Formats: sequence, structure tokens, C-alpha cells
Amino acid sequence: MNNGTKAGFVIFVAGLVLLLGYGFYSGLQNISIESIDTIGLILLVLTIVGLLILFISIILEQQEGKKKMKNEIKKEDLEPW
Repeated sequence: MNNGTKAGFVIFVAGLVLLLGYGFYSGLQNISIESIDTIGLILLVLTIVGLLILFISIILEQQEGKKKMKNEIKKEDLEPW
């Protein structure tokens, strides 16, 4: 895993843990759009940002792997018999 993947994963997991912890702390009172307060909204945004960073870094890592593999394969191996 590269640094982007690690950072995205850490932020995503931290956001989930904090969001779940805060949800249990607030006692899971009437959850609706009007009752979501600032802390809950910040934690939700943190979780979404971490997930986006994780997905983007995984996609970039796969693209680098494709380029690396393409460079490692000899041209004569790609030609038909």
C-alpha cells in the first residue's frame, strides 16, 4: 500500500469509528436531517472524504501497476506467433 492508500484507509476508519462512537454517545436520539448537529456532520464528511481518498489512491495504484507490467513484458512476447 502506498501513502495515499494508507492515509485514505486511516481517515476512513477513523471517521467510521468516531461517527459510530458519537452516535452511541448521543443515544441514537431521533435521527433526521434536522437533528444532525455540527459534530455529526463533520464526522460524516470525514468518513466520506476518507473513503474517496481510499478509492482514488487504489485506482491510481492499479494504473501504476498496469504501466509497470506493460513495461516489464517484452515486446516479442506480445507479438503473435
